[in-house]
Amino acid sequence: MAGKEIVFGAIMDMHKTELHKVVLPELAPDEILLKMEKINLCTTDYQHWMGLRNHYGFPKADGHEYSGIIIEKGSDVGDNLQIGDRVSGGYKGCGYCIPCREGFPNECINKDSVSTRYAIEFKGGKAFANYKILSAKEAVKVSKDIPAEEAGFLEPVSTAVECAFRAKIKPTEDVVIIGAGTMGIVNAQVAHAFGARVIISDISDKKVETAKKMGFAEVIHSRKTDPVEEVKRLTNGKGADVVIAAVGNTIAYKQGMEMLKHFRGRFMVFPAGYPKPELEIDPNEMHYRKIEIIGSYEANDYDYLIASRLLSYKMINMSYALEGKAFPLKNINDAFEAASIPDSYRVTIDLQDI
Repeated sequence: MAGKEIVFGAIMDMHKTELHKVVLPELAPDEILLKMEKINLCTTDYQHWMGLRNHYGFPKADGHEYSGIIIEKGSDVGDNLQIGDRVSGGYKGCGYCIPCREGFPNECINKDSVSTRYAIEFKGGKAFANYKILSAKEAVKVSKDIPAEEAGFLEPVSTAVECAFRAKIKPTEDVVIIGAGTMGIVNAQVAHAFGARVIISDISDKKVETAKKMGFAEVIHSRKTDPVEEVKRLTNGKGADVVIAAVGNTIAYKQGMEMLKHFRGRFMVFPAGYPKPELEIDPNEMHYRKIEIIGSYEANDYDYLIASRLLSYKMINMSYALEGKAFPLKNINDAFEAASIPDSYRVTIDLQDI
């Protein structure tokens, strides 16, 4: 299919996106070609569009919460990937730097992607596109028995899996999720799948109702109830074993630290916040109470494997994290506008509607 035209969307400047075209190059022996299905707009995507994360620079043609169908494969791609399989992308790393050798390809110091070898003036992996070239070792299969927009949650689910592993969540532990936005919903479902008793706190009427609809969590409306006192009540005075701050907010951090059980509580800083929030830490409290404060970011190969199983086996349901709004690729700027509305869940782009 070399010579076919790829249409991809790029953020050119604040609040401005454009569609661009490039001729599809020949596949390398270790590459696959995807006919893209759907992509969801991540917070990173629309905050870059808003100028809040402009350290990436412009123009940027990225996107990572996607699903696609393999329609062509290189000569060296093994039998585990077949034409017709649905996949999304993980991390590949160089394979030879120290982080890669230690099993952390997401921390690769030589990060690069052959999928960006065309239109190199545009930063990013060019997943806001109707077709995409992907290295076979980046590809992670996801069942075609779930909707494409839910399959696109592979990357965010994998980051929540990494968070759960780093938090050392054990069955029946009390895990509080602060924030019932998209990543709060994802973290709550993953923690539940890990066997935790989940408590969710949020100030938004809409998000509180969404959290309640999932059916497995205790839900606190923290605009109406003191969330710290309610967590203590729900845990018979003990406090949370783990708190996952799924919002980057100074007040949320303060509440989260106060919710922890007295000894050996684990506080997870999950997202970045813009503008930068503050986290007050009393070193003596950390010392005497053996508190752990843990940062969690991105995911590794095993996290992607677990995430693909959670999605494919329908052990989690990502429909709760979708706003229910879909836009054609030709109207990509409208999608960014919708995604940036406060209190929104994930907005979807149909990548074949150009």
